[in-house]
Amino acid sequence: MNKKIPKELLSNKYRKETWNNVEKIIKEISKNLPITSMEIIGSFATKKKRPADVDFMVLLKTTKNNKKKWSVDLVIAPDNKHGKEVSEDAHKWMTQKYGKKNYTSFRLK
Repeated sequence: MNKKIPKELLSNKYRKETWNNVEKIIKEISKNLPITSMEIIGSFATKKKRPADVDFMVLLKTTKNNKKKWSVDLVIAPDNKHGKEVSEDAHKWMTQKYGKKNYTSFRLK
């Protein structure tokens, strides 16, 4: 990463710890994807004291089919108790938002 995160976004211990964990993930992603740019979005980019996560947008280099329109939402969490809680919370939120009859979840791997 070339740019440093603004200091005001690291205003407390929780935010600093969260960002340190995310930085490691970003470095790994950067090794494996052709990234043009990355931006922090969502609640971590606000003054909220304890944002639940860090949302960021990644723009990928596209040499072929550069006129196609697509995007993907992706949540990355550790495979432990916390990750399972994040997954359960996402399923509950989707069920509440779209209704039990309209929401189906399935495992790809």
